[in-house]
Amino acid sequence: MPTPPRRTSSRRRSAPAAPAPERILSAALAAFAARGFDGASTRAIAAAAGVPQGLISYHYASKQALWEAAADWVFGEVARDFASVADTLRDVSPAERWRAISKRFVRFAARHPELQRFMTQEGAQDGPRLRWLVERHVRPLHDRSVALIREAAPGVDASRLHYLLIGAMTHASAVAAEVERVAGRDPRAAAEVEAHASLVVDLLIDGALARSAAAPPAAPTRRKPARRRR
Repeated sequence: MPTPPRRTSSRRRSAPAAPAPERILSAALAAFAARGFDGASTRAIAAAAGVPQGLISYHYASKQALWEAAADWVFGEVARDFASVADTLRDVSPAERWRAISKRFVRFAARHPELQRFMTQEGAQDGPRLRWLVERHVRPLHDRSVALIREAAPGVDASRLHYLLIGAMTHASAVAAEVERVAGRDPRAAAEVEAHASLVVDLLIDGALARSAAAPPAAPTRRKPARRRR
């Protein structure tokens, strides 16, 4: 008697859930990004992470401690993402390194739009949390970005261009619902992300490189003649 065929389930197997600590930090980042520090609640974060609220209280002594851990987590994701390509970019020209890193960050922003929303919440006004963020995470990233820009395009205002690029790289993903409603496309879709990354490079980075190359060389600094002693 022939063996009856096995029944195959039409349901796809779902991906395994992330570990509870990662779910907590991801939910915390999303809550702080959407509602700010004061508006986010540990009860809602626990519900979003699918864990008991007591588990958050067990690991984090206060909402401030949870906020700091969420910031460390997402900026750690940034560091890990770029460390994975550091060796492949070591021997390329500064301009090619700048292009590659910029495209990489556009992709990262599409996967983690909460980062820009989080920084918009915290960067709007000065205070202890912003000072903590700047010294621990933001200034080191800014300084590395500025050093790369200056190496690739000397003569441009590197810090100003850094912030211009951050906005261009992240804004569409951070307001994806608006873009989809107005323009009829999802800026987080793979093809849209690549098109956006290419446009950032073509308009802003290659434009800055061309402007830097066309700039006249800086005039040499003249030394003042030393005074003769009488």
